[in-house]
Amino acid sequence: MRQFSLSWRWLAGMLLCLATVHVFAQEQEALQPGFEVVSAKTALVDDVVRLDALFDLRFSASLVDALQNGVLLNLVIEIEVIKERDYVWSTSIASLAQHYQISYLPLTKSYLLNNLNSQVEFQFPNLESLLAVVSVMQDFPLLDQSLLEEEGRYRGEIRIIVDRESFPVPLRLMSYFTGNWHLSSEWFAWPLLP
Repeated sequence: MRQFSLSWRWLAGMLLCLATVHVFAQEQEALQPGFEVVSAKTALVDDVVRLDALFDLRFSASLVDALQNGVLLNLVIEIEVIKERDYVWSTSIASLAQHYQISYLPLTKSYLLNNLNSQVEFQFPNLESLLAVVSVMQDFPLLDQSLLEEEGRYRGEIRIIVDRESFPVPLRLMSYFTGNWHLSSEWFAWPLLP
């Protein structure tokens, strides 16, 4: 009976250890820096194709440190509208780029988000709230329906990147050799209109 009790305790202890390691590994993976397009969809509203997109943005500690030491970070959301063809290569009919600049204000210990396309600025008390706003693109006017052929098949593609070309030269060179400085999502594709 004692042998069975020890075996049962040992098995329960091992299962608990495995579960703990599994949860820890998932938490570590979730904390890894990176960008991801979680979803993207379009809808036709008043003859304009409008885009809703959701991003998962996790900055590396190096980028946050650089930002807090005066480096401006530029984010670019790149969007492509592609006409699909059966027998020849697909062709891009529209390309758009939404540019954002993030800066840190040491006097107020806050963050500034500047939409470089519209020159609209927003101030945030912390980086998390700023990233929460940038990670949601809602009702973005993508293109006019008149640019689409009625019988055509179209897809949209989107990604978000840190623009390393906007870094100061010493940091730009370093960004080519370390992944922590150049975060980029994969291209995410979806059918433009169902």
